[in-house]
Amino acid sequence: MSPTAERRKEIDFTDPYYESQLVVVVQKDGKYAKAKSLADLSGAKITAQLNTFHYTVIDQIPDVQKQQAMDNFSAMRTALASGMIDGYVSERPEGVTATSVNKDLEMLEFSGADGFQTNPEDVQISVGMRKGDPDIQKVNQILSGISNDERTKSWTKQSKISLLQLIVKKNPASFLTSLRFGNNTAICSYEVLDLPCSSH
Repeated sequence: MSPTAERRKEIDFTDPYYESQLVVVVQKDGKYAKAKSLADLSGAKITAQLNTFHYTVIDQIPDVQKQQAMDNFSAMRTALASGMIDGYVSERPEGVTATSVNKDLEMLEFSGADGFQTNPEDVQISVGMRKGDPDIQKVNQILSGISNDERTKSWTKQSKISLLQLIVKKNPASFLTSLRFGNNTAICSYEVLDLPCSSH
C-alpha cells in the first residue's frame, strides 16, 4: 500500500519495503522495441490503467498520442497485440508477467532522467497498520532484515502474501497483528509460523 498523506490520517505505515518501477510494454518486433528513453517513444500511441497514476505520467512522453485509459491489463495486452496501441505503462511486475505469457512483447525499462519522474508516495509500498499499533517498530526491524532480492523477486499479487509469510518467519517474537496489503487485510498469528496467513 502506498503511504499517502491521506491514508496516514487513518492508519500508520512501516518503513517502505518496496519501490515500484514504471515500465512500458510494447511489441517486441514493433517500432518502439529499442526505445532507450521516453523521448524515443515520441509519437507512440500509449495508454495505461484507468484511475491510476500510470495514466497521468504518459504526459511526460514527448508528442505522445495518449489513448483512452483501459480497465485492466488484459484489455491492454489485447489492444497491443491487435495494433490499436503501441504500448502501455505499468509497473514492473505487470511487465514481467506480460512478457512471460506472451513472448511477442517487450518490457522497456528506463533509468534516471530517461524515464518517468514520480513522487515517492506514488511508488513506495509500505505495510499499513492500525493507528498507534505498538508493534510497528518490530515489523520495521523485520523488514530491515529482508534483502532487496527477497523483496523484489517475482513481485506479484501472490508474492505479496509470500512476503507477509516471510515477515512472520523472520519475527523472533510472538504477537498477533493486522497487516494491510493493498485492498487485502492479512491477519497472521505469529505464534504459528508454519501456517499460511489468512487473507480478507
